Amino acid sequence: MKNIVKIIILVVAICTCLLAVWFASSFDQDNLPSYKEALTVNDANPEMIAALEATTPESLPAFVDQYRTEGMTLSENLKAHQLQKDILYTYITELQELKEETFPEYQANFANHSKSLFAKAENAQAYIDGFNKVADFKGLDKYISQLESEYNVIKQDFIQEKTYNKAFNSLVNKADAVNQVVSENKKAEDLGTLQANVKQYLSNGKLLNIIMTLAYILFFINIALLLIFALKAIFTNIKSSYKIIVALAIVAIVVILGYVFASSEMTPSAIKMQLTPQIVKRIGMGMFVVYVAFFGAIIAIIYSAISSAIKNRK
Repeated sequence: MKNIVKIIILVVAICTCLLAVWFASSFDQDNLPSYKEALTVNDANPEMIAALEATTPESLPAFVDQYRTEGMTLSENLKAHQLQKDILYTYITELQELKEETFPEYQANFANHSKSLFAKAENAQAYIDGFNKVADFKGLDKYISQLESEYNVIKQDFIQEKTYNKAFNSLVNKADAVNQVVSENKKAEDLGTLQANVKQYLSNGKLLNIIMTLAYILFFINIALLLIFALKAIFTNIKSSYKIIVALAIVAIVVILGYVFASSEMTPSAIKMQLTPQIVKRIGMGMFVVYVAFFGAIIAIIYSAISSAIKNRK
């Protein structure tokens, strides 16, 4: 049974490597923006991709007009969402700049100030009610944290929407460039090339997902097998395995401490990468474990060198 499992893992690993090699050889790094563009539009609006694939030189003007209009609507919505994001950012910045001495004055003038600050805000009343619940300066930090969490979500949604908007309009512009071609034969040729390229980008994107999925599966299978065989070896001869048990316990403690001390604070980079607070915390935990392992290895090397030097002198 053990040999069969090894053979299956080996076969899957070889297939994954072959797929990766084939993908790497066919992948054009210069077209990476186009890959991302096609995948982004397909994820958010597969109907547009289907419409583009079914478009003919005769129906291309109608396609461009339809999606050009839709693109204008997307741009207007993006501007509206940016306005809401900027209003909240301005509000948070104002609150962060307050000091214990200036808080009473801000609180006293908030009713009038909020009329101009939230004049175009969709959640104006919620912001006003939230601030009015803050009794004193000490309670302001908790309220700011709530606003920052809300802002992180809004900004992530905005970045995602902006990325889609950019990819959408880029694809429409490419179709419009083909539509502007005067020669009917050249237009048909360019349209076919655009359709073939988009289809290839999507196919390569799906292949990459398959490769990554197989790689993750292999990784976790190997981890699981290592744990199973290690535990089997430990329980088979538990008396002589105390060092392994101690090592596993130390690793478990380091992982737990890493998770406890890891921060879930959403940095600008984390927001841009559309990470969640949970993912940020797990990344922090992983970095903590890596640092402990790195410095632990250095300490072990130094200790080994010093210990050997002392023994040699004796």
